[in-house]
Amino acid sequence: MIPANIVNAAKPNRVLILGAGWLGLPLGESWARDGASVTTVRRSAHGAVYGGTAVQFDLGELGAATVESGAEQAASDQAARTRDGKRLGAVPAEFTEADIIVAAVAPDRARGDDYDSTYPVAARAAVRIAKAAGARVLIWVSSTGVYGHTDGRETDELTERTGNEALCLAEDLILGAASGTLRVSVLRAAGLYGPDRDPAGRFRDGDSLTGRFGHWLNLAWRDDVIAAVRCVADHAMAHAGSAVRTPTVLNVADGTPLTMGEGVRLVALADGRNVSIADHDAPEAPPARSNQRIRVDALLALGWTPKVPNMREGLVRLGYSRLNAAAQPYGPQTAEVRAFLRDLAALTGTQHDAVCEQWEATRNDPALARADRALGEAVIRVHRETERDAAAAPLLQMLRAPGTERRETTAMLPVAEPALAALMALVVRDALPADVFTLLVQPV
Repeated sequence: MIPANIVNAAKPNRVLILGAGWLGLPLGESWARDGASVTTVRRSAHGAVYGGTAVQFDLGELGAATVESGAEQAASDQAARTRDGKRLGAVPAEFTEADIIVAAVAPDRARGDDYDSTYPVAARAAVRIAKAAGARVLIWVSSTGVYGHTDGRETDELTERTGNEALCLAEDLILGAASGTLRVSVLRAAGLYGPDRDPAGRFRDGDSLTGRFGHWLNLAWRDDVIAAVRCVADHAMAHAGSAVRTPTVLNVADGTPLTMGEGVRLVALADGRNVSIADHDAPEAPPARSNQRIRVDALLALGWTPKVPNMREGLVRLGYSRLNAAAQPYGPQTAEVRAFLRDLAALTGTQHDAVCEQWEATRNDPALARADRALGEAVIRVHRETERDAAAAPLLQMLRAPGTERRETTAMLPVAEPALAALMALVVRDALPADVFTLLVQPV
């Protein structure tokens, strides 16, 4: 965490927000509350933040052409045609006094926007504005959709990008603008939700998610993304001119990936409905979007902490009073279950073989059969069928044998059996005798 005195001493007083929408406008308001001079930009008319300036402007006027460099861009601006006393294609004067520029744009479907017509164009405009303003920091709010992986893998900032090409191009334009005087950062945000954006609707029709209950979903609360932008900007401004680098790419998510099945159960609880994952068992279906688990270690290391660390807490904040924010989807051992799943995903093939070898050595032991019966009885006795199913879904999805994703019968890796036994024992650890628990988890 940056010491408060350093942050305060370096606090920018001129901030330009490109894309004053659902995310950008409250971002500007947060800076204005701290005394910054904030200019917000949007294609449509909008109210200014407190003490700030609102500008109606289409970034397409600046970003449609390829970004030129140095003298070429200056000559182009000087030669810009004029109409009604205004230079066409030139950076507006209101944009040329900014220490920090944040671009938080999104397609406007009502206008017929798509990714290709939005992101690269806005990125080119942001770069032109940053250079014209002599800004010290340029932050681009991107999306974890740039990864685009569908196999449930853990994803960090070094993971290959295979997602939308327009998003990737926009990132590259921003990153390419870095210089000795301009620090740039790309923040890849997971699925945004928060005030006036309730995620529950996508989980209410379980039938529409048939075959996808084991797929992973990543979310980010809006105000946590705002805090992440502020954290990165503070770091960059505090260390401007020094050798201390500000991360150029950072993931922003709540750090608690959940499965689609877990989301369905959680929303049912929030609504006061009963739902069972068994009602929607089906052959594996291809992900509707991505299927990956986003890691946020780099952002945490910078001093940021999410105020809404999971969707349950987010739904509580959105007014779903039936949910107990302290409850956990996998029962009392939720943290341990998540750690187990994370560690299991990191095992090598050699380690899988070692687990299976030890499992085979004990599977015919009568004590293991008794332990298995005790496990089943404990799940029923403490009413953790829902927690059992919630934990099993991601494990089985991770341990699917390669090449079986589209088959009606999905084959599992050999390690799935001992791993599932250990995981189920962990779910009801507080209800099992210590020797039974140890016998079930020992191979793993």
